[in-house]
Amino acid sequence: MTDSGGFAAGLVGIVLDGRYRLDAVLGEGGMGSVFRAQHLAMDRRVAVKLLKPHLTTDAQALQRFAREARATLKVDSPHAVKVLDFGVTPQNDYYMVLEYLDGRTVQRELEVDGPFAPSRVLHIARHALHALGAAHRSGLVHRDLKPDNILLMRVGEDPDHAMLLDFGVAKLMQGAAVSERSRFALTQAGMVFGTPEFMSPEQACGHELDGRSDLYSLAATMFSMLTGCALFEGKTAIEFLTHHARTPPPHLEALVPELAQYPKLDELLQRCLAKRREQRPEGAEELDQMLAQLEVYVSRGGAAARSNKGMRATMLAGSSFFAALPPELVEPGQTLLPARSAPTMPAESTYKITTLGPDDSPPVRSKRGLYLVLGGVAVMAMIGVTIAVATRKKSAGSTPPADAGVVARAPADAAPDAGAPPIDAAVAGAPIDAGGRSRDAGVAVTKKVNEHLKAAEEAMKQGNRLRQLAEADLALGVDPRSARAKYLLADALIKGGDLDRGCAYLRQLGRNPLALARASVAKCPP
Repeated sequence: MTDSGGFAAGLVGIVLDGRYRLDAVLGEGGMGSVFRAQHLAMDRRVAVKLLKPHLTTDAQALQRFAREARATLKVDSPHAVKVLDFGVTPQNDYYMVLEYLDGRTVQRELEVDGPFAPSRVLHIARHALHALGAAHRSGLVHRDLKPDNILLMRVGEDPDHAMLLDFGVAKLMQGAAVSERSRFALTQAGMVFGTPEFMSPEQACGHELDGRSDLYSLAATMFSMLTGCALFEGKTAIEFLTHHARTPPPHLEALVPELAQYPKLDELLQRCLAKRREQRPEGAEELDQMLAQLEVYVSRGGAAARSNKGMRATMLAGSSFFAALPPELVEPGQTLLPARSAPTMPAESTYKITTLGPDDSPPVRSKRGLYLVLGGVAVMAMIGVTIAVATRKKSAGSTPPADAGVVARAPADAAPDAGAPPIDAAVAGAPIDAGGRSRDAGVAVTKKVNEHLKAAEEAMKQGNRLRQLAEADLALGVDPRSARAKYLLADALIKGGDLDRGCAYLRQLGRNPLALARASVAKCPP
């Protein structure tokens, strides 16, 4: 998505399905965008989640979106967001209407104020458990519990009334009393959905989930709330997933010395973070009772956690699909059984694993094997450098032939002049350059851009501004130089009343006749 004219921002002001006016963007993710909106007939503020139009041809995406609405409808708790409506517009745009909640997420609170006091953490966690208990009784697992999915709002005298958000990845638990046809087995084999920093070991390995997976994620969230740090350190999804499956969780006092005065709190978190689910509390109700007992214990301890800025980043990768851990990265005797249908991974991934220390670490491969791998990497690097230098010298001393299909790229900030081809004839494909991009890759990019441009032009003919915006924005994301994409995006923005940004795109096209004509009709400022 482009920053200046993205899909979500371009929809502000439209009336969706003749009922909901989209007033502001609240958030944007991989599948859709969330808007603050107004129900015109009832004069009520609501939140609207709109599936991105380019996904409406993806059967799995549509089923996941519909599943989110149905799953959330089943969760009856004052601590879970409620779905009010769900529908499809005549233009095949899928949307969901939720109650509008005015608050701030736990993640935002952590970023602004740092770690929470233990008593506050227990209070918020018990609210989340109320929503989880309702979900688990309906046969649903949240699967993406994290600080970003807990909203805090003031209700009466409670400044931290917690609401659990986004059951969009909820999945029917194995053994729930439903027919096989109604099971939502949409995740492809060997893939898991969620946020790596907070996934349970069984989720990381692609196993079937039950409510105890959510308890692990809640404990990981509580750990972050108490310390301001992630449970584990990592740079990639595979590193985080490996830690969850193999590395013993750290103790609170290791990050915040003051928390050493709450050994019972640390003991309970360690139990909830057990690698094997049968060692955790049985369910949300049992854990809630344990936290209730701890509230009295913690209230007598007194001290709050201090800030830990600079120790470890609070992270957050977004929710997404990730490859489940392959069997060779899991020690069956110490953590979990190998995942089913897991994809194979390169052997060198094993050497990315970091552990707490020699006493707590599971066995790793021999040093001899490690040296061989590192030596091989060094040799390959030297070969690569040699080839790169030779290629660069060769490129510097020659020019590509006229029929090589190479398209010269102008500087990024240069605008087309009067001699530029018409917008309809603009080539959207990326050039083949000395950096090593192949001709096939350039053709693939061109094909992808043209697919989006064709869809955007078709939407323009049909008067579907929403789809025109989305498809033109996708084309521009693949090829930022595409004149056709800029023109189509500008046209949609101007039709939606966003004259400033629409005209800005037209100005980027310089003296192109079509752009000048459209700017004149729209009365764009010079």
